[in-house]
Amino acid sequence: MKINNVYVLDCGNTAIKVAQFKGGVLSSVSRMTTNECLNFDWKKKIMVLANVADSEFCTTLKANGAEIIEINTCFISSFKTAYSSMNTLGIDRFCNVEGMAISGQKGNLLCIDIGTCVKFDLLDCNKVYQGGSISPGIDLRFKSLHDNTARLPLEEKVAFKSLVGNSTKEAILSGVMMGVEAEIQKRIDWYQSEYADLTIFVTGGDASYFDFPQKSNIFADENLTLKGIYSIYSNNAL
Repeated sequence: MKINNVYVLDCGNTAIKVAQFKGGVLSSVSRMTTNECLNFDWKKKIMVLANVADSEFCTTLKANGAEIIEINTCFISSFKTAYSSMNTLGIDRFCNVEGMAISGQKGNLLCIDIGTCVKFDLLDCNKVYQGGSISPGIDLRFKSLHDNTARLPLEEKVAFKSLVGNSTKEAILSGVMMGVEAEIQKRIDWYQSEYADLTIFVTGGDASYFDFPQKSNIFADENLTLKGIYSIYSNNAL
């Protein structure tokens, strides 16, 4: 049964976003650590959960008295799919595509989710999900450089715009931060050359580190995943 007051949790690899929907309308969004979420009083609250992190997280929540509806890719969505392995599709990608499907935008739709990974997902003009790409995000690239070399330090992400780094720290920042941005911009160019009438949604916890050209076909929506989770819940509520 569809409930008027629902808490939606987007549990990623590095953060948990919690949204409250009242009467189908997004009313609040906050961030929690894993411990904060586990220790919160969820009793008598309906939680709709999309979890790409540790599976034990959901088990612990239930043990603490939470009533959970956990989304998976078998749930009814607002789009069709041509993806060949829906059973292995990340739930975050599934919900992002749903968020685009219900956005009201026409034509071909592209989601760029910049977080632990950089993910592109294409929903075509017939509302058929075609697939996309996954590559390492900012922190994974910093960690890879540090873990797989003897002397390179582990840097932290900051907005960085210099093409030429004049120290080892700046060289790493240039390589990672500007490398991610260059990858994203080039993929946008490729998609725009192959798909006419393309609308782009930019989301994810690390999207704020990049400035994308302000164009009429590019939308920043930090809550796209949350909206997709709620829509999938609504599609499946009896």
